[in-house]
Amino acid sequence: MENQPYMIAADPSEPGSRVVVTEPDGQQLHIRREDADPEHRFIAYRLAAGWFGNLPAGYETD
Repeated sequence: MENQPYMIAADPSEPGSRVVVTEPDGQQLHIRREDADPEHRFIAYRLAAGWFGNLPAGYETD
């Protein structure tokens, strides 16, 4: 089995406040903006934080 990437997209039901993160095993997580955390132990929640621009202090964006 090949390594599959995490995939992230806006949730069609709430595009401004929720994302769908698909994990490599195919599991989908619907994560709300307020639950996204750049320091969470699960990668999906970290990715959601980046999606919403909720990045750790000192992280530079263009």
